[in-house]
Amino acid sequence: MNRNRAPRSLWAAVTTALTVAALAAIGTTQALHTASADDDPAGAAVRQETPAHPATNTQERPTPHSGSRGQAVVELQQRLTAHGHALTPDGTFGPRTQAAVTVFQTHHGLPADGIVGPRTWKALLAGPPSVKRTAPRPATYTLKFTKNWNDPQNSRLALLRDGKVVVSYRAGSGKDFSRNECTSSTGWLPSGTYRIEGHTTSRGADAMPWNEPAVQGYVIGLADKVCKPVSGQKAVNRTDLFIHSEMEADGTQGFSVFEEDSLRRWEGDGDYKSSGCIKLHPDHVKDLFRRLDRAGWPKDLTLQVN
Repeated sequence: MNRNRAPRSLWAAVTTALTVAALAAIGTTQALHTASADDDPAGAAVRQETPAHPATNTQERPTPHSGSRGQAVVELQQRLTAHGHALTPDGTFGPRTQAAVTVFQTHHGLPADGIVGPRTWKALLAGPPSVKRTAPRPATYTLKFTKNWNDPQNSRLALLRDGKVVVSYRAGSGKDFSRNECTSSTGWLPSGTYRIEGHTTSRGADAMPWNEPAVQGYVIGLADKVCKPVSGQKAVNRTDLFIHSEMEADGTQGFSVFEEDSLRRWEGDGDYKSSGCIKLHPDHVKDLFRRLDRAGWPKDLTLQVN
């Protein structure tokens, strides 16, 4: 009896020692799986693990840090890239990834320790802040008529975009070289700023033959303008002001009748004369319309006459 008792006691002691050693090992491993400094301000040891299926709960996620590898690091790199820190998702937590993590933590008010714990994961999973995009400011289009005092029928009409000339055309205003702004139907357009009242490509199309307007086809309407009289002259409110050409109501050229000057056909430089409006060559007024069509005919379009 006594001979058998000694081996049993020895075997029990060995078993107990192995059990204690195993429990100690388990306890040591669990101690290594504590949270990072971003959820424990005092700082704690970190764990390095890569589960087969990344957890959705930030408390259950691994805590990548410098030197970590695996799918969790790949997701970390993808999340950082979405937040504007371009990284290659190679699954290796190297210096570039660590630098991106610390910058991200700093921007989000977290301890910049380079360790991706629950609070850092939460900020990463929240998604990048939406970028507030400001719609580009619409371009400002204006028209500018510059008078040629030496030759009124060789003046210029320009289309400007944000103050820069897009295109410039020869234009005329007034008759018989008149430079008097207060002479209705003869003087050239008074200086100043004009509001664009409207535009059409078929003015006169609905008029009866005996009531056709003198100005037809492609026409831009201008607001009325009070002239600036010279000494001894009364101010006159100039009306029926347009930017136009000579053409039929449908924009085509009319036929010349008995070699007489026709209001429906452009015959030459003499047609730049007008009854105080601004007159363009038919091709030029159509080109101006095409450009303003593309610009959407800005509602605040104005004409500056200098």
